[in-house]
Amino acid sequence: MHPEGRATKPEGGLAARLLCLLIMTGQGIWINKIQLFLTLLTMAVGSFALSLTFFLGDGARIYLWQDMEQLMGSWVIASPAAHLDSYILRTRLNVDFTKQDFQFVKEQLKSARLVEPFYQGTVPVAYRDVSRVMAIDGVDVELSREPLFVPTKGRGFSDAGDKILVWECLLTESAVKALGVEIADNPTILIDGRPFHVRGVTPDPPGADDYFRSRITVPYSCARALWLPPDSIGEILVAWGGLDTMDEVTGELRAALEMCRGVDTYFLSSSQFKIQRSRSIVANFTMYGQVQAFFCIAIAFVGVMNVMLTNTARRSNEFAVRLSMGARHYQLLAMVLLESSLLGIVGALIGVALSASLAPFAGRLLQSKINGVNQLLPYYGLKGIIYPLLVCGFAGLIAGVMPALNVRRLDVLASLRNSN
Repeated sequence: MHPEGRATKPEGGLAARLLCLLIMTGQGIWINKIQLFLTLLTMAVGSFALSLTFFLGDGARIYLWQDMEQLMGSWVIASPAAHLDSYILRTRLNVDFTKQDFQFVKEQLKSARLVEPFYQGTVPVAYRDVSRVMAIDGVDVELSREPLFVPTKGRGFSDAGDKILVWECLLTESAVKALGVEIADNPTILIDGRPFHVRGVTPDPPGADDYFRSRITVPYSCARALWLPPDSIGEILVAWGGLDTMDEVTGELRAALEMCRGVDTYFLSSSQFKIQRSRSIVANFTMYGQVQAFFCIAIAFVGVMNVMLTNTARRSNEFAVRLSMGARHYQLLAMVLLESSLLGIVGALIGVALSASLAPFAGRLLQSKINGVNQLLPYYGLKGIIYPLLVCGFAGLIAGVMPALNVRRLDVLASLRNSN
């Protein structure tokens, strides 16, 4: 036959069939309104819990840890501790960290962002008629660029200060209040009897006790010259590049120190431990939230199956008529599965919408209930939207399998005879 004489399918046939399928699906879902409402409500609760867990969990991971790293510094500080049982230390004249220890550690820590000498101690401080003992930190040029040591007021150390040509220092906000210092007056304070020019003000270390918030920062070269014995470098500060390398860097540091000094010859103080504690709290919150969400979705799964079984039983005559008029079994199966999937997806959409609107209020409520969590700000990522849709949609699809099989086994003649 000539090509012009062939029969062609009308344009838009596929779209028309899909539209009819959606209309029939909607009509089928709407049969039992009360049962439909309860099922959607249960599915929405499960979706709400799952979405809220992701929104708040991701927000805590991003904002809480980011703030902690920015304020505390993403580092671990190793301090020497003499241990008489260490064979290595018994053969050495100096049990402190030496230049050789520092060089060995620096060579071993390949994944560290920063490995620098560091000084910590306490010194007497006086300004006019105020005198007290304060904690003091000695930082080199690299460490002075870390957020905790960057002045919020005034200026940082000058080149002359790093070269010990002049005595310079920075004060934390609490130290400024304790001494009654006015930065605008270019004050000079006495540290261990020596005059130091105050260059600026740094933030208080977060999470520290009131006693340790009043701190002084001086150049490391100055601290080493004044308060460290010969051939001693003080402490070793090691920084990681991100939370994913935190445990790796700390493990490498422990291994390096045990190789060059021995076991139990050091101790670590770190923001790592507070970050790990916060990570554990957030992980527990996420786990419990997901368990509650999946429990609700499991109940909704049973509800969807019940709705679909009831609908397919009531519509057996309709299905028989459609089959007798030429409809295929796979078309009816697709309609039943689409109905059950739509129940899950619509419930998920309702839950996600509620979660997005109520997440800030839920975060403020939960942050006061969970010890160790300073804030729970939501982060509206795709995970909190896609996961509930996929889980609820898949649950609805699986819930429709048994009702669809019942339609597949439908006795057309018996259904038509019963309808008469």
